[in-house]
Amino acid sequence: MRLSVSAAALCVAAIAISRPAAAQDEVVDLGTLTFTANAAPTALSETGATVEVVETQDLETAPDLSLSDYLDTLPGVSTTQNGGLGTVGSVRLRGLPPRYVPVVIDGIDVTDPTGPQVQYDWGNLTVAGVNRVEVLKGSQSALYGSEAIGGVVSVTTARAPASAGTEGSVSLEAGSYDTRRGSLSLGAATDRAGIALSFSRVVTDGFSAVEADGYDEDDGYEGSRLSFDAYVDVTPDVRLGLSGFGLNAEGEYDATYGADPEDGTSETETRAIRAYAEVTTGPVDHLFEATRYRTDRTTSANGFESSFEGERETVSYRGSWIATEAVTLSFGAERTEESAESAPEDVTTRAVYAEALWTATPDLDLSLALRHDDHSEFGGETTARAAAAWRFGDGMTLRGVLGSGFRAPSLYELYNPDYGNTGLDPESSRSAEIGLQKDFTGGATVRATAFYTEIDDLIGFEFPAGYIQTPGTSVTQGLELAASAPLGDRLSLRGNFTYTDARDQNDDPLANVPRYDLNLALDAAITPKLTGTLQVRHAADFPDVNNATFTGLSEVDAFTVVNAQAAYQVREGVEAYLRIENLGGVEYQRVPDYATSDRAAYFGVRASF
Repeated sequence: MRLSVSAAALCVAAIAISRPAAAQDEVVDLGTLTFTANAAPTALSETGATVEVVETQDLETAPDLSLSDYLDTLPGVSTTQNGGLGTVGSVRLRGLPPRYVPVVIDGIDVTDPTGPQVQYDWGNLTVAGVNRVEVLKGSQSALYGSEAIGGVVSVTTARAPASAGTEGSVSLEAGSYDTRRGSLSLGAATDRAGIALSFSRVVTDGFSAVEADGYDEDDGYEGSRLSFDAYVDVTPDVRLGLSGFGLNAEGEYDATYGADPEDGTSETETRAIRAYAEVTTGPVDHLFEATRYRTDRTTSANGFESSFEGERETVSYRGSWIATEAVTLSFGAERTEESAESAPEDVTTRAVYAEALWTATPDLDLSLALRHDDHSEFGGETTARAAAAWRFGDGMTLRGVLGSGFRAPSLYELYNPDYGNTGLDPESSRSAEIGLQKDFTGGATVRATAFYTEIDDLIGFEFPAGYIQTPGTSVTQGLELAASAPLGDRLSLRGNFTYTDARDQNDDPLANVPRYDLNLALDAAITPKLTGTLQVRHAADFPDVNNATFTGLSEVDAFTVVNAQAAYQVREGVEAYLRIENLGGVEYQRVPDYATSDRAAYFGVRASF
């Protein structure tokens, strides 16, 4: 059996697939699949790793515009943004900064190679056109290489239908801050080929990025995103595919320096493409891929302009062999080359990896992954991960993971003419987690996960020396609790709580990470046509951090924010909705001096066909 990357993105909450060998004629419902936790697709119930899976329906019923705002409601995830849409946004996993969280969109690594650290800016990504998100937590370098110390976020956008037919959706929205947005998705497939296109655009006057005396000019934003996917089955065992996306965005921000601290504009252009071939030869599935990602950013403020251009090209192979009904072996190799206009040299990384999945008993699944990366500047790094999932008792699952990871120095850290250091070694990590989940017959679920990560060989900065290897170990540890339960036929409640103790090598708390993070959501089917969602977030005990002008440390107060959405089915396939951000009009900040939305209302219509 071949599970294509294109079809993977279309899998929904319950997926039935056929078992190989002796059970070929038996269709087994595996439940929700994860495509990030292991090298081969795996049922969530059979992986030891902690994965949060977000489907299209989750995003449509949520009162969030920015995808990072939605991810902020998941256990172990915290976000910040320096103002409104289009300003710099960050996603942290279990307290670890974004430089430890690689982001993959449609199978393409989209972390920015031009910044001081290689990380993704979430400020331009909305929920429009997003079909599926997987958030994989814990050190994952054994599968994903450099940066994957905190985890991995994988986003899927346009995907061609997996079966013959046509489908599409359209949405339009308008509301506060003179915001207008729209999206259109179209897909068609025959028995042997498929194609999909997705386009979205958002325009807003926004609000002032900085909330302080002397800052009152609105910082607007406009952005357009186009995604595509196409495949053709040359034979029953060979599929060729091409997918990609492009983003054009312009925004304003507050520079906080110079003669006019409110002056600041940014332009972002990204292009990405992925070509792949899926080949099945007996019990072995092969995946050949080539990807190219290019980013071009320009910022201007107070007469100064800065340009950041970078590229990443990757070629890879992955094989998956169903050795027996109980054992699947995956193996692969890849070569990645990164470049930045500001760096005098490119960096090349070559890697080989292997993973074994073993169903030791009907109730016990084990996995072991090993990977070796060879970096053109610092040499080799070997990482590993072992995981187990044991289902016992009545709906009980015990999970555990041990893993190691590393972060290679960025091009900026290596080659910046003023502060770079070519003698830097990679940072290294070790992580562990153990979790217990209980599934009740009535549909309720309760889950608890304790986690621990430590990082050595930290890359630090000292003026005027620049980037150096610093002694000491940073430690992040904590507890995630999550639960969901139906409350009768029309109501359901879900929520999570995360306790995070994240500290650097000096035992100081890591910036922008709340020690206590609580999220609750109430979903209601008020009538057969009217539904609603009420979402509450409370975050508390932030460390003091630098304010917008870096003139000193400022306190970050605890806050409680309520968001809501109501939707009415006008007719089959057509829905009108109202969503309200910050229903209580709470004034709060996640980063000192940087503004968040006041109470804001948005009305929209979406239709599917």
